[in-house]
Parts: sequence; structure tokens; C-alpha cells
Amino acid sequence: MFRLGLRGTFDRQRDLKVVWDLGSATKLLETLAAAPVDIVLMDLDLGPSIGGLAATRAVRLAHPAVRVIVLTASLDTETIAASRKAGASAYLAKDLPVAEMVAAVRRLATPGPIRRVFGDQLNADTATAGTTWSALRGLTRREQEVLAELKRGRTNREIASRLGVSVTTVNKHVQHVLNKLHVRNRGQAVARMHAESAHRAFDGVDARR
Repeated sequence: MFRLGLRGTFDRQRDLKVVWDLGSATKLLETLAAAPVDIVLMDLDLGPSIGGLAATRAVRLAHPAVRVIVLTASLDTETIAASRKAGASAYLAKDLPVAEMVAAVRRLATPGPIRRVFGDQLNADTATAGTTWSALRGLTRREQEVLAELKRGRTNREIASRLGVSVTTVNKHVQHVLNKLHVRNRGQAVARMHAESAHRAFDGVDARR
């Protein structure tokens, strides 16, 4: 259903053309050779057949000019790193707004050197002293948004409504937040947020005063 919905979205774009779509990676290389494309959108969860990462590596090896966008609901730093290593040019969350997803495809379709668009995630290589503590803990942009909503005392259903995603997706984000902050419940996550923020504010005080 997600794949068909995504195809419908891109079919409505005047400057983009969906050449084909597949339910698995079994015939991916064969299809790509017969009908070349500029970009392949790859789901990491492809069932019992070839996995998304293995399929990405195969595409990049056989067709170096093709850019692969990894689409997944799993936004953990290990999977992001694995996608980079496999040769993906982009890593995007399935719950990204449609406009952002289409914009990422357009950016990658621009002629020239292959760009990398690893959206909605922490890039540890470019983290700076000004980065928020939640980003430094490995929380994605969406997870930071969910944490902010938890701080406001909202339920998962309320958060889902505000962010325009399903309750199931919010449940996954909340669990990722708890795991990354090494806490057991929502209350501890909020308390950790307050404690870390206060600590960073104290570190920023001029010691000469």
C-alpha cells in the first residue's frame, strides 16, 4: 500500500516519471538493465528475499551512476551508517511529509556529482558545540519533536494528530527515544531532558563572573 501510494504521488509530478515498481528485489537488476532509471527508491524491509541493504550494494556495483534512496521507518544510527556503507545516496523516513520526499528526489536527480541527502537524522561527523543535547544523544529530528511533545504532556494519539502520522509510528518513535536516552518511561525521558538542558546551560556560564 505504501509503495502504490508513493507511486501515485510521483505520478502526479510533471518533472518526474515512475518507470517501474517492484514488490521485491528479486528481479531488480534485471529490470534496471532493461529499463534504466536515474533513481531507485529502496525499502529496507523487503521480506524474505534479498534485503534492502544487499540490494542497494548490488545496484551501486552494477550501475554506479544510479542513485539509491533508502526509505524506512527505522531511524537508528546503525542503520543509517549501514545505508551509507552500502552506497545509498539518501536515507529518508517513511513518515516524512510528501513535499520533503519529492524535494529530496528532485535534488538527487539534478545532473552533476552525486549528492548525499541523509535527512531526519543526526550526522555525527558535523555535530557542533551548538547542537542540542538530544541530537548529541542520537535522536533524529522527528524523535526530538516527539520528545518535545512528551514534555508538553501529550498522549501518543495527540502527538500523532499534531505531527500528521499514525499512532503506531509515534509508538515506535517513543520507544526509540526511551532506548537512546537509556530510560524506562516517558516521565524519566522528560526528567532527563530537563536535567541535561540545565547542565548545558550551566556549562555556558562565564566562569569569570
